[in-house]
Amino acid sequence: MKLDKKLIQYCLYFAGTALLIYAGISLFDNIGGIINFISRTIGYFMQLIKPLFIALIIAYLLYPGVKFIEEFLRKNNIFKKEGTRRTVGIVTMYILVMAIFIAIISGIYIMVGGKLSNNTSITNMTAYLTDYLNNSTLSVNSISEKLESLNISLLGGNLNDKIAQIVSSIQVYVTNSIGAMGNFVVNTGGNIATFFIALVLSIYLIKDSEYFMDLWNKIFNLIFGKSKSGNKLKEIFNIINDTFNNYIKGQLLEAFMVGVLSTIALFLIGIDYALVIGIIAGICNMIPYIGPVVGTILAVVMALLSGEPITAVWAIIGMLVVQQIDNNLLAPKIVGDSVGLHPVFTMLAILIGGNVGGLIGMLIGVPLAASLKILFSRWYANHMEKVDV
Repeated sequence: MKLDKKLIQYCLYFAGTALLIYAGISLFDNIGGIINFISRTIGYFMQLIKPLFIALIIAYLLYPGVKFIEEFLRKNNIFKKEGTRRTVGIVTMYILVMAIFIAIISGIYIMVGGKLSNNTSITNMTAYLTDYLNNSTLSVNSISEKLESLNISLLGGNLNDKIAQIVSSIQVYVTNSIGAMGNFVVNTGGNIATFFIALVLSIYLIKDSEYFMDLWNKIFNLIFGKSKSGNKLKEIFNIINDTFNNYIKGQLLEAFMVGVLSTIALFLIGIDYALVIGIIAGICNMIPYIGPVVGTILAVVMALLSGEPITAVWAIIGMLVVQQIDNNLLAPKIVGDSVGLHPVFTMLAILIGGNVGGLIGMLIGVPLAASLKILFSRWYANHMEKVDV
């Protein structure tokens, strides 16, 4: 008995359709679990490549410095072998960077430890501030008496009580913050291990950079060949690379200048450990809009810990002067020419970068936005040329 081919086809179509419907219903019913599985898989994969990603960032940032040292050795006929020059460049650059970080951490430890060892705690500092306000010419009592003589009540309450409430709130906030910082430090073991793995990987990436670049070019050409899209992608990568290089160089020079100016200002004011605070202020200044606040807060805290609240006022004024010099003279000349973003777009780039990638996102948000601006400008120019034709 021969089966009808059309009947078989209909049966297969029906079975296939039923199977697809069943699969669709099952997929819809388990969509939450599937999304959760995909999310976990991506998260696990990202955790695996995290050291490599960090290593690429470290290598990218330190490679220009290694090449500079390598070129210096070559020009001065120091070490004939290219491999030896590369090794010396890597060792010198990494020792220099680690020495800077160790010096900063040691400075912070000595700075904070020295102040706290002199029996100066958060409680003592707030008590001192309260005593200072009570005994100064602009004391709380004198202000209250003046307001009462004018028949003015301050929110219907006692100003001393309100100051005490504010001080108490500050103490609670600081205590909670210190507790949160302690938990963060306890949980950093895994991050430290990841960082050291990334550090070792970055050394190999720089040492054999030509090999990895050649490997990247081979993979890229294998995928795109000499197609138009491949050439466009290469152009985009070159623009991003040039923008990042210019931005990093500008930021480093600006950070150095801000660090020097901050150190001089704080030294003249009489802030202890002005050099350490100045270095931190310079480094933090590389985080636009937010970084400068860190240096100012640190200077104010050190001034308050020294037991002279008026010095904190001078510290704020000094750091504001430094920031005005930076914003109006240094940044437009040093960084502005390399980035050329309007402040509104700069702020948006920082906010979006921070929400997406945290601190790293904030750091790379501005050069990425600048790269997009260049790409858009070129696309617009080409588009207008075609329209005119």
